[in-house]
Amino acid sequence: MWIHDIVVRFGECDSLGHVNNAVYFTYLEEARMELFRVFNPTLDLEKWNLIVASARCDFLTQVKYAEKIQVLTWIGSLGTSSFRVEQAVHNAAGQWTARGQAIMLTYDYQHQQTQPLWTQVRSALMAHQGPPAGVPALRE
Repeated sequence: MWIHDIVVRFGECDSLGHVNNAVYFTYLEEARMELFRVFNPTLDLEKWNLIVASARCDFLTQVKYAEKIQVLTWIGSLGTSSFRVEQAVHNAAGQWTARGQAIMLTYDYQHQQTQPLWTQVRSALMAHQGPPAGVPALRE
């Protein structure tokens, strides 16, 4: 599991005083950066081989300006060329504030097609499978 710390910035809040829903997708993407390094250690865009096939986020409770939150990221499942990334956000009090999921594909941009997960990448991802204790399920 990867853990990413965030302090909510003023510009991420809307007129209601809480983090705008669209910002959560940025938080989730930001937290996936260490995962991306499994595929591309230098994050070189010339060698990029990932694409997001789908993404979702369930909002569980409000987060406000200057709050400290953590995004936990783990691998839910692995396919031939795809994998499911699971994420959960909690605040400093340990309350779950959001739950996210993304389906990622390994992708050959030159040939515009998916490519199988490499064996060494598959092994590295398997080391990060399994949710943390108490994480809420995604809504149906």
